[in-house]
Amino acid sequence: METNDIQTPERYGGEPLYGNLPDDYSQTERPFTVTVADPGRYSTGRPTRYVVTACSTEKAWALALAWHIVAEETPDCMVLADESHEGLPDGERGIHWNDLRPEHQRQRDLDDLAEQATELLEQLDAEIATCVDDNGEIRHDQRTAYERAVAGHRFDGWCLVRQLSTLDGR
Repeated sequence: METNDIQTPERYGGEPLYGNLPDDYSQTERPFTVTVADPGRYSTGRPTRYVVTACSTEKAWALALAWHIVAEETPDCMVLADESHEGLPDGERGIHWNDLRPEHQRQRDLDDLAEQATELLEQLDAEIATCVDDNGEIRHDQRTAYERAVAGHRFDGWCLVRQLSTLDGR
């Protein structure tokens, strides 16, 4: 077996992968620098440094590690604790570190937008429930009420579409 192969420990489980993390949870989000190594660590590959915003070291590590695992398409990744800390790193962004804060904020905004859309649809469904039959067809005598309910939500829906267009990641 080569030295680069992953060794499976005889005993696994019980204790967390990363122990002795500081108990630093607060309600205040702040920047963290998290350095992640992937399979390139066995050769000349350099670790990747990320900046994330989180309420604790544990959450910051989880955000950066999850991002890296998906981006590199490998679960063989680990946080380098000695090179990870609260605060911003030294060096120029894009050359020495990757700023995930805008992407995570965009994702939070998309999540909020999805919640607003869900609430809007629930309101519309409640308003038109008496206007449709069991097959979802509009009842002839309820067409005016149905169209009034849809028209009342159309503007709110368009506002959500416009907000969505600003969160396309470009």
